[in-house]
Amino acid sequence: MFKVTMTLFFATLISVHADSYDVKFKGITLGEIASLETLKDNYLKATVTNPIAKFFIGKKYYVFHAQEAPKIDDAKFRKDKNMVLFAFLQSTTEKPKHKEYKINEDKKMIIDCDAKACQFQYHKKGKLKGNGIVTFDDNGAFVNLKEEISTVEISRR
Repeated sequence: MFKVTMTLFFATLISVHADSYDVKFKGITLGEIASLETLKDNYLKATVTNPIAKFFIGKKYYVFHAQEAPKIDDAKFRKDKNMVLFAFLQSTTEKPKHKEYKINEDKKMIIDCDAKACQFQYHKKGKLKGNGIVTFDDNGAFVNLKEEISTVEISRR
């Protein structure tokens, strides 16, 4: 009985401390992302938690994707036109001191990182279309992404 109790205790403790993330748009919390694992597959899936957003979206999930929309039932999909997901992935995996990514003839992404943050800028046809920051804690773990132009924010709870 002691082993069962201890196992349940540790499982509860782990799930309480598992990272989840809030998604905000224009300062309003729309939902929660349970895991950033799908970022490597070029999308993030949020459970819609805001009652007003649930009413307007009419779906259980909100999926922000960079390429093809993943096959997820009961979801509203939005394509990432300003390469926020690309900046997020590069910032959390590579953390380049300074790197310019030439996407194609008209598009480029510039990312500058230090130990605490990565600044990113997305340019399309010579105009700034995306601008933001990804911040990290003292251990280098992701804390917050804030994109200034589209006013999207993802933050660790």
